[in-house]
Amino acid sequence: MPGRLCTILLFILLTGLCSRLGYAKQLPGQTLTIAIGLENYDFKPLFAQFTRKTGIQVKVVEFENNSLKSELLLRASNNALPDGIIVPADYMGLTALNLSEVPDDWLSTHLIDQVRMNIKANGSTLGIPIVFGNHLMLYYNRALVSDAAKNWQQLRIQHQEDGLKISWNYYEMYWYRAFLGTFGTSLILNGNANLDTSAMVSALRWYKSLKDEAWLDVECDYDCTVNQFLSGEVAYTINGSWMFQRFSEHFGDKLGVTQLPSLRGEPMRSYFSSHVMAFPDHALSGEKSTQLRTLSEFLQSLPVQTSLWSSINALPVDRRALEMLKIQGITQVEALISTLEYAQPMPNEAQMAFVWEAMLKGLTRHLAGVLDEHQAAHFMQHIVEKSISYEQEKKPGQ
Repeated sequence: MPGRLCTILLFILLTGLCSRLGYAKQLPGQTLTIAIGLENYDFKPLFAQFTRKTGIQVKVVEFENNSLKSELLLRASNNALPDGIIVPADYMGLTALNLSEVPDDWLSTHLIDQVRMNIKANGSTLGIPIVFGNHLMLYYNRALVSDAAKNWQQLRIQHQEDGLKISWNYYEMYWYRAFLGTFGTSLILNGNANLDTSAMVSALRWYKSLKDEAWLDVECDYDCTVNQFLSGEVAYTINGSWMFQRFSEHFGDKLGVTQLPSLRGEPMRSYFSSHVMAFPDHALSGEKSTQLRTLSEFLQSLPVQTSLWSSINALPVDRRALEMLKIQGITQVEALISTLEYAQPMPNEAQMAFVWEAMLKGLTRHLAGVLDEHQAAHFMQHIVEKSISYEQEKKPGQ
C-alpha cells in the first residue's frame, strides 16, 4: 500500500508540474502541421525537442523561399492551410491567409522592444516572434579577401585589380530595397504606398548601372548565388542573417561578415524583421489551439531562446537571452548585431504584397530599357495603387 500511495502522489505531483508548464491536457497522437521556408532557419531540431518534451508530433512542410508565399496563397484558396507557419513578419499582412489574432497573454513579457513593435499588421498582433534579424549583410571569403571593401568604389577597384566578384539575388526585391534604402525613403508613408519618389529614381539609376557594368551575374538566382559563394567563384555575396549558419559551417574561420557597402558615404539600409509563427485559417479558434499555445510557449521559453545561437545561429527575441549572448563576446554574434546598425524595420501592412510586386514590374521594365527611371518609378506607383484599389473593390462581393 505505501508503494502504491507513493506512486499516486508522484503522479499527482508530475501532473501538476506539467500543467504549470503548459504541457498538460494534450491529445495523444495529435499532430501539428507547420510550414516553413526551406532556405530559412532550420527549426526541425527544435520541433524534435518539442515532441520529446510534450509528445505532440510536428509535421514540417518545406517550400522554396521564392515559392513559399504563392504556395500558402494557393493553399488558402483550396482550404488546405497548415496549422501554423514560420515566416518573416511581413507575411502577416497577407489577409488571404486569415491569420488568427494572437492574444496578448501568449506573448513573452521579455520581448525585445524592436521585436514587439514588429509583430503587428493592420493594427493587430498576428504572430509569435521566434528569432530576430532577418537582415542582409555582406559576407566574404577571407581566403580570397585580405581587406573587406567598405564601399562600392572599393568593390569596383578590387574587381578590376584582383578579379574579385560579388553576387546577390539581383531580381529579388528584398535585396533591391537595401539599395533603395541608401537614398532614405520609406515604401509606406502615412499608411500609403510611396514609390514614385526621387529616391526611387536614384536607386533605379544606380541599380541599372551595376548591371550594365557586367561585373556580376544578374541572372544568377538565389540558389545560384549561394553556390557561387560556397564554391569560391565569388569572393563576396549579399545574403541574410538566416544564411550565417550554413556559411559558417562551410567556411569556418574563413567566413567574414560586415556591413553592406556604402555609396558616397551613405550606408545601404536593409530591412530587418522577426521570423514569427502565425496561425492561418483562424487556427486558434480550432481544435488544436491548446497544442499551438504549447508550441508557442516552448519557442519563447528562455531555454529555447538561449539555445538559438548554438542551434541555428539566430538572434533570440528574448532580451535576457540576447544579453547573455552579448556578454559572451562571441565574434560572430557581435558581427551580426553590428550589421543591424543601419537596418530599418520592415512594414507589415497588407499592401506590402502589392508594393513588392509593383517594384519588380517597374524595375524589370527599366532594366529592359522599356522605361527610364522616372517612368519606372511612376509606373510602380500606378501599379500598386491599381492593385490596392482592385483588392478593395473585390472585398465587398466576397
